[in-house]
Amino acid sequence: MVSVKYSGVTKQYDDGFIAVEELNLDVNDGEFLVLLGPSGCGKSTTLRMLAGLEEVTSGEIQIDGVTVNHLPAGARGLGMVFQSYALYPHMTIADNLSFGLRMAKGAAKLTSDEIKQRVQEAAEMLDLVDHLDKRPRELSGGQRQRVALGRALVRRPKVLLMDEPLSNLDAELRHQMRNEIRRLHDELGTTTIYVTHDQIEAMTLADRIAILDKGVLQQHDAPLNAYHNPANEFVKGFLCEHIDDLVNTANSLFKND
Repeated sequence: MVSVKYSGVTKQYDDGFIAVEELNLDVNDGEFLVLLGPSGCGKSTTLRMLAGLEEVTSGEIQIDGVTVNHLPAGARGLGMVFQSYALYPHMTIADNLSFGLRMAKGAAKLTSDEIKQRVQEAAEMLDLVDHLDKRPRELSGGQRQRVALGRALVRRPKVLLMDEPLSNLDAELRHQMRNEIRRLHDELGTTTIYVTHDQIEAMTLADRIAILDKGVLQQHDAPLNAYHNPANEFVKGFLCEHIDDLVNTANSLFKND
């Protein structure tokens, strides 16, 4: 398990647009942190800078005390799950799970037996054992997302990054996968940073949430603390009033039944 630290991190594009401004944020060992905010608030950019997919304009990002600003993405020891499953359609599920391990070079290279063992362990954790010989097109959306998650986990990453991983699933599958992701986190203890715009998703998954608006961190807190003690009007409106509206709507529907 490792920690992550953003120190005064800013991302400014060539056209002058500031996507993230002076971000100071700590993620503890083994923590499940959710980056939450509306579209365009800078949460995905925050994640992508950590992953090495976006350059940092100023400030420092550290993983376990080591500054990684200039390290290539592949040298940061991270696993990433995207909104799109990004599976190879011509490969079996087993081959999709093992692909990153088979491509590893040097000290990271594993034997065939080690790769097979890791794939088997991931398949058992994610209920994919009976699907290892299938192709992605033969699986449901939830199963394909499990494969994408397993492909990141088999690498045993220092930090697991997830960018809106459940957006393509229907409501029932999202609920199931939320439970699955939280269960896996509790079991494995991998430091996890998860991006979503969904307030309920954030509240049910996170140890702490970091709420952003227009590239600026608004509140970094435990979910219930943020709900009961919003730092400002933005948090109150985006988080608290939205959840209250959902609860009131649900209550009225149950009354009508």
